[in-house]
Amino acid sequence: MNQRKAEDLVRRLAAALRGTELYSPTHPLVQRGIDALSAAASEALAAAPSIVIAFIGDEVIVDAVRLPRGAATLVGFARDLRERDIEKVTFTRGLTRDELRGLIAALSERTSQTPLPDRLTARGIRHVTLGRVVIEEVSDDQTGIAAAQRIYGTAVETAETLWQAAKAGDQPDTGAARKIIDGLARLVTQDRTSLMALTALKKYDNYTFTHMVNVSALAMAQARALNVDGALLREFGFAALMHDIGKVHTPLEVLNKPDKLTKEEFDIMKRHVVDGAHILRRTPEMPALAPIVAFEHHLKQDLSGYPEKIGSRKLNLCTMIVSIADVFDALRSNRPYRQGLATARIRSIMGEQGNPAFNQTLLKRFVNLMGLFPVGNLVRLNTDEIAVVTAEHPTDPFRPQVKIIMDAKGDTVEEPLLANTWDRDSKGEHPRAVVEAVDPEPLGIDPLKYL
Repeated sequence: MNQRKAEDLVRRLAAALRGTELYSPTHPLVQRGIDALSAAASEALAAAPSIVIAFIGDEVIVDAVRLPRGAATLVGFARDLRERDIEKVTFTRGLTRDELRGLIAALSERTSQTPLPDRLTARGIRHVTLGRVVIEEVSDDQTGIAAAQRIYGTAVETAETLWQAAKAGDQPDTGAARKIIDGLARLVTQDRTSLMALTALKKYDNYTFTHMVNVSALAMAQARALNVDGALLREFGFAALMHDIGKVHTPLEVLNKPDKLTKEEFDIMKRHVVDGAHILRRTPEMPALAPIVAFEHHLKQDLSGYPEKIGSRKLNLCTMIVSIADVFDALRSNRPYRQGLATARIRSIMGEQGNPAFNQTLLKRFVNLMGLFPVGNLVRLNTDEIAVVTAEHPTDPFRPQVKIIMDAKGDTVEEPLLANTWDRDSKGEHPRAVVEAVDPEPLGIDPLKYL
């Protein structure tokens, strides 16, 4: 997008918002302002699947175009949105005039206590995303949980953009996808511990998009442990990220149904593997592995899964790795209709004797990779203390290093205590041991801040 069109789009957005603050929603000037904004947005989205307007300081940046700083109107508009914690507005293809009208109406509700993103969701707005600017790139010397959070957060936001583009019938932006895969691949290589801790968060508010990123990260971690590296590692991550893209065509009432699906509903669900392969095959610059994994990831080792009646074939290595990551992350995640399961329980379910779903050799390697109590997990000790796992023992998975954050009475510890559960006392016994994993959400605890 050139500078003139970028500036025109932002000016029309600012003007539409200013109009609602001066006149009633039905006033002709307000309607003309929304019409002008809709026309500018439609023209921009005809040339690109998404448009990002970012507000950094007093500057406005549209995609890669930095607008002139001299315009007082734009400076005031940028400050106004930043004061409401909006640093970034993303429009995706499929955006309608009604959605823009709803966006402007939501932005003008200054007295509402409901967060803006929730107000957009309540109005059925799916092609506008509000957020904060995060740093995508991280240098080799910039590691740790904060750097991992920035990369992970950007990945989830980009996953949503990819999903919405596919849902609108457009082709997902492979360039944007490659950027987040590069960031995740660096983390898998340089700071796997922080990345695995982030994937362990049990949230369902953005489940679809966090699941995409988690499966990609878990698949790349498995692949890296098999000495897969470089371009192939990124191709594995790319295929894993897009494995469920066919679900953009699956009705939400089927995807989120809390009860068992009927045969007719399950037949609808099963179509996503074929739909996904079609979407990815039609997308330019999509790695060849992606449609294969989308098609195969619900086929079991004996081909008893779906799609059915496909003849004899040998599953791709990436498919087998993604299948493990997919089921593991789905079982441990909280959903509106089901609480996530503890790691030990998931391990038991996935490792059942005779289970044809997974390659048993790869599954055993995955279990060893994740450990019994992964870093970032909240756990209860035999002393009734609550702690966060901060490191795994190199040889004994039952005895991690932990940071104690709550005492036996349930009170928060003022100074968290680092403890090695493998340490012995003067009698040669272990005074502390991990008893079970604990869900942090009911306790209102963010384990990541203790890492």
